[in-house]
Amino acid sequence: MKLNLIKTGLLHDSILNQIPSEILDPLEIDFINCYKQQKLITDKPTIKTIAQELLSKQQDIQPLRLLISEINKTEVLTKAEWELALFKSRSQATTKLVMQLAEVEEEDEKTRTIILRRIMELGKSKEKQYHDPINATNWQALTRAETEEIYLTIDWLQRNDVPLKKKVLYAFIATTNGGKTILKTWFSFKLIEAGKNVLYLAQEEPYSDTIRRIHQTALGITESKYRELTTETFQAVTERYAKHAKDNGYGEIYVAEWAGIKVGTIADKLKEFKEFNGIEIDALVVDYGKLVDTTVSKKNAQEWDRISTIFQELKILAMEQQIVVMTSVQLNREASQKLTQNGTMADLHDVAGAYDAMTHTNYCWSVRLQSKSGEDIDYDNPDSSQGMYTLMVQKQKYGKLRKGDQRMFHWNTAHQLEELMVDVIDIPEF
Repeated sequence: MKLNLIKTGLLHDSILNQIPSEILDPLEIDFINCYKQQKLITDKPTIKTIAQELLSKQQDIQPLRLLISEINKTEVLTKAEWELALFKSRSQATTKLVMQLAEVEEEDEKTRTIILRRIMELGKSKEKQYHDPINATNWQALTRAETEEIYLTIDWLQRNDVPLKKKVLYAFIATTNGGKTILKTWFSFKLIEAGKNVLYLAQEEPYSDTIRRIHQTALGITESKYRELTTETFQAVTERYAKHAKDNGYGEIYVAEWAGIKVGTIADKLKEFKEFNGIEIDALVVDYGKLVDTTVSKKNAQEWDRISTIFQELKILAMEQQIVVMTSVQLNREASQKLTQNGTMADLHDVAGAYDAMTHTNYCWSVRLQSKSGEDIDYDNPDSSQGMYTLMVQKQKYGKLRKGDQRMFHWNTAHQLEELMVDVIDIPEF
């Protein structure tokens, strides 16, 4: 079956990259490497040209002739057949590695670690997990790569000083009830308003509340008006939103309650959306990063280690799936008290349980929400301010803003955010 995989791989490069080296003979590895070298020269290397190249390097040509003859005889596999063959090949490779592990001395910790890491890698292997390296002289490939990472056309922070990029992990840090969910709902709306498709994981509240905020933001409906319109059914508001979204070219938003879902399973769900619904997800918003789980469970792992691994896997997810990923983390108790009592902004080291998690984010903001008193809010007026957000850059790799830069936003009863176009020092406290 491995020769069928090799022959099929000559038509589909990603298949060759997934065949575990543990099940291949040295000559078969040479054959595949020779194919990849020729691929840099021509788009369609043939078995004949590969054989000619190998013949010039092999001292014993009989095994090579036998290999070429056998590959020529084999048939190209269908998609279902090569997916099954790859699964079996990974199982065979894993079995072989487990047997090797049993023979390694317990004192040889380095070898054991290498084998265990490879076993874990085989267990996570999926189609197109690893893409071929891009040759620095191949301008077409460079153009395609740049297109995949292109900035999303979204009026983020109203001045476009923070260009959103795919393959990037964004994070907000805030206190409990600090407005993280409202902020990420607004962020999601700005994406779909720009025609992007969003998958939103509602981790801390029912998905109906998230959809409600999307409806309110899009239609400018106050909370009191929304309750009035949905006393008996959500149909009228939903149909109104659907028409508004269609007329304005909105993207799709899907909201799911998947508390405790593994990051690897999220990747499978994204693939299902594309295969069964024909929908390409552009952005994943995870309401609260701590409430998803790691793909590979670690026995007796400390909480900080688990959270750090979650953020590492979310970053890998963003890169592999070529999407924007946004989530939030919570401050520890001491930092929360400092923020609320002194009005100071949190720093990366204040993140509850896992400073290491922040090393995996590309762009991180700390958030402070100052709510107005209920007496000052006109809940029937969609423009009435409910409070004010302050965002401070804690870490960034893209855009003009730097660590310590702040932005401030009014938050109104329709859950829309409006940036204040004045200097921070001129903003009065609520």
